[in-house]
Amino acid sequence: MIPHHQIPEWSRSPEVVYDAPVFVMSAGHRLFPREDGGRMYVRGNLPVDVTTFVGRGTEVREVRRLMRQSRMVTLIGVGGVGKSRLARAVAADIRRAFDAGVWLVDLSPLTSPDLIESAIRDVLPGAPSTGTLWEQIGQRALLLQLDNCDHLAHAVGPMITELLLRCPGLRALITSRSALGVSGEQVYDVPPLGLCATGSSLSEAATLFRDRVRSLDSNTSIDFTAPEVVELCRRLDGLPLAIELAALRTRALSITEIVSGLQARFDLLDGGPCDLPPHHQSLRALLKWSWDQCSSEEQRLWSGLAVFSGSASLDAVLAVADLGRQKGIRLVESLVQRSVLHHVQTDGPSRYRMLDTVREFGALMLQDSATDPATVENLRVRHSTCYLELANQAGADWFGPDQHSISTHLKAEIANIRTALETALADQHHCEQAARAIASLWFYWVGCGHIDEGRLWCDKAVVALGRFSLPFPSQFLWVRGWIQLITGDTDSAQRSLAASLETADREDDTRNAAYAQAFLAALHGFAGDYAAFGSGYYKAIVSARASGDSLAAAMFLVHQAEIRSLIGEHQIALRLCEQSAELCQAHGDRWCLCYTLWVRALCHYVTGQTKTARELALDAARLALMVDDHLAAVLVAEVAAWSMAEEDPTRAAMLLAATELYWRLSGKVLLGFDRLIGHRDASLATLAHTLTSAECDEAAAAGQRLGDAGVREILAAAFDELGPSSPQPVATSDEPETHKPDKGVLDILSARELEVAILVSEGKTNPQIARELILGRRTVDTHVSNILAKCGLRRRTEIAVLVSSTSDSLGVS
Repeated sequence: MIPHHQIPEWSRSPEVVYDAPVFVMSAGHRLFPREDGGRMYVRGNLPVDVTTFVGRGTEVREVRRLMRQSRMVTLIGVGGVGKSRLARAVAADIRRAFDAGVWLVDLSPLTSPDLIESAIRDVLPGAPSTGTLWEQIGQRALLLQLDNCDHLAHAVGPMITELLLRCPGLRALITSRSALGVSGEQVYDVPPLGLCATGSSLSEAATLFRDRVRSLDSNTSIDFTAPEVVELCRRLDGLPLAIELAALRTRALSITEIVSGLQARFDLLDGGPCDLPPHHQSLRALLKWSWDQCSSEEQRLWSGLAVFSGSASLDAVLAVADLGRQKGIRLVESLVQRSVLHHVQTDGPSRYRMLDTVREFGALMLQDSATDPATVENLRVRHSTCYLELANQAGADWFGPDQHSISTHLKAEIANIRTALETALADQHHCEQAARAIASLWFYWVGCGHIDEGRLWCDKAVVALGRFSLPFPSQFLWVRGWIQLITGDTDSAQRSLAASLETADREDDTRNAAYAQAFLAALHGFAGDYAAFGSGYYKAIVSARASGDSLAAAMFLVHQAEIRSLIGEHQIALRLCEQSAELCQAHGDRWCLCYTLWVRALCHYVTGQTKTARELALDAARLALMVDDHLAAVLVAEVAAWSMAEEDPTRAAMLLAATELYWRLSGKVLLGFDRLIGHRDASLATLAHTLTSAECDEAAAAGQRLGDAGVREILAAAFDELGPSSPQPVATSDEPETHKPDKGVLDILSARELEVAILVSEGKTNPQIARELILGRRTVDTHVSNILAKCGLRRRTEIAVLVSSTSDSLGVS
């Protein structure tokens, strides 16, 4: 324990209790246990609970850095994200820097801004009955922690700004759902706990859950690495309060039962500790507290945004909420400031998202507040219409130079598109519109690695259209037939394509008739009927050119070239690829052009020109990555592996093991093309003869890991040019390499000691360093002593000389 004579006279008290875990003194002063079993004296009323600091080390350091830049830092974030606990962790970490202590004031009970000053004065040291608040604080070095300021933010900001001007030793750490909006304020948006485990460690969220469960039952048998625990933390968005409330339920429910109960999470997650404020004792009460702070227009937008899934663009938010741009932007900004919405940083237009917990609360309030059920239905219809139109437009714009941005945009919007499809398929009036949108997304299903999902949506649409006795659009039928063809279900493909052609002919729809005709021709080619195959593609290409459909013409040419190459007609295949490539280049297309390069690589491989085949495959790989076409990437990797089977058998075996994983997941090896499968089997036979059994097993294991990593990694392994950057060349003798100065003895200093050393070299005194780094004066004294001892120095001036001699390597200007 700190000796009694070291405690200032004004803060001594006979009320110390030496056998309690926290030693309470008068005026809120406390003694806290040290980790070594001793006692540490702390001024202030800050209750320290190290168990609340789980997973917040990075955040504590970042907030501390901000506090060095500004005397007022505000922690913002959605309710339950842990703002108050993070503030307590930061305050506990820097408490020694404040001679007059750390003082916590909870503003949540206050209902009027007139009471703020009284609440602060009642807590701070000194006589609150005379003078002003700034006179009460005076010159003291203290940290004022204001908790739960959101409902009084408009009044707290100006008050704290004035205090900081008048009281040079004061710093303020504030928690609120929105920033105070005053000059000099540094804002930190507190993130939820991390959901990803690192190595053998639990994620931050799972660690908190484990610690809370064990505090309830030290002998618990719960496996905290189990998938259901991971799923529970994910469903709770990593919100500390929600995780703690869920931990309380483990006294009566299994993890699986808790996860199932999250369908009604606001009834399940209540009964928190009674020493918490009422709005922290249940998830519903917490979010209701946030809801009540919003205006009626903000509440309406919050509940309206519940129809979204994932993130959404500003334009989509305004369209679905039926808001004008100026008013809508103002309301969106307001919800962002209140931490209800989060602004998602992207390279493109602004996007916004809600945590699932916040979104579901908005949906609950929408149901409770909507007097007319049509209000809810209109929101869903506007949402569905917005995203189905987006899907149709993406399909119409696909053949052109914007394919990369279109595929990237579709990835960002796919969660909302799925929701829109579900909504429309359940409605007789919009079901056919959903089927057309599914068809418009053929490039996403086929080209971007989502063939299984495309087939799933086609099957869903068939059921829905049948339920409402609605006609099947011709475009939908040929897209469904194409997907069935790719997955090897040729019988079903035959029926879908025939129905598509019949519907198109009946409606005099020459465009969709051409697609159906082309894919029916492909079926003839697979069946060996090359006469029907050739005539069918000829008719389809002529029809496409006549209607001005360059995409269809380019596709049909390369599809025909693919089959020609498989039956040995390589020169014809190469000519067809040239014709397709001309159309692609004229329109700025990369997707179809990628397939022309793949077919050309295939032709050169079959004719023994493996070097040219690899060069063409590399060009195709680059295009496949540009448009994120998984199918093309794996086809290209196959040709690359076959081409290197003799020269680099180990890498070839690894690549074929990686592509095998893709084919197994997609359900059909090499799209079921027998001749392609024959090339693969021949390469595998060569590798089995060349490599030992152990080498084959090792390559298979490496390929499995590579396949799990994804197609980008597969292509990077196939082509050195797509792998990590090559090492920089060594400098030649006539251009000598420049070496950075060696920090030498300074290398043995800790990061904090090095920081102190730099400030000493700038001529700062120990008290000045303490104020800048927010450290206690004695802590700085200790650091300086350690620097002198470690570096073998005797005077502060020698620290400055040493740092100056290594200023370049230290980054000191």
